[in-house]
Amino acid sequence: MRAAERPAGIARPGEYPGESRRVLDQLETAAVKIEEVEYAAGLCLARHAHERAEFIYILNGPHWSGHSRGGDDCLPGTVRFLPAGEPHENYFPVVCRCLGVELPAPLVELAKEEGAIPGASGELASPGAAAQGARLELEFRQKDDLTGPAVEGLLLELLTSGVRRSGERSGATPRWLLRVRERLYEQRTRHLTLAELAQCAGRHPVQVSRQFRRHFGCTISEYVRQLRVARAQMLLPEQGLSLAEVALASGFADQSHFTNAFRRLTGIPPHRYRMRQPGNVPRA
Repeated sequence: MRAAERPAGIARPGEYPGESRRVLDQLETAAVKIEEVEYAAGLCLARHAHERAEFIYILNGPHWSGHSRGGDDCLPGTVRFLPAGEPHENYFPVVCRCLGVELPAPLVELAKEEGAIPGASGELASPGAAAQGARLELEFRQKDDLTGPAVEGLLLELLTSGVRRSGERSGATPRWLLRVRERLYEQRTRHLTLAELAQCAGRHPVQVSRQFRRHFGCTISEYVRQLRVARAQMLLPEQGLSLAEVALASGFADQSHFTNAFRRLTGIPPHRYRMRQPGNVPRA
């Protein structure tokens, strides 16, 4: 919907009649808060502002957003930035689901160390923004001990997605990055924060997160989950270990997180993988 088509009779700020806005799921880490929100068809939100900057990843349902620069169509699969204190208004012609991410000031200040961050409302135009939004949703669904640092890294990359990277090379993998990967391998059952990895590398957290994905083809959290699943595949044929014991020995917080990660990476649940091993009689 274009700006000229914005409907009249918009409700007062902060007013959500009945079930017009529902929080379907949420995640709160030490650094950020994320909510999956569903907006009802026909909901109109009058001009209002938020104290913190936000990212909005639109899961489904196109809608319209008006702000100081005009009005935009907001389409599924896109990531939008909303500065702190920016007056805006919304109209949802159909049911819409979004991931809303509050950005605390320390995270924004950390991103500014790498260069300019978005200064105006609107869709992020960088080529990788949509893929980063999809990764953000994936991490939101995972909810394990790796989710916090993974989300922090993704948000830092999104905040600095418009910064030019002329000083970075895409050739040989730098030694400091190999050190980071080696530390992740050695301590794969531990919870390592992005700040710890940055200190190990002697690099900014944004650079660690971005360069790791660029050189190794996966995020830091994805790499650690792969290591943990590989460890589990070595332990599963052991008849003396229960699935819960395998999960803990592989670095997973519990059997549920272990099962979900194992199925996603291998295509089968761990108990079925165990049954396929020659001569193995699985325990409950």
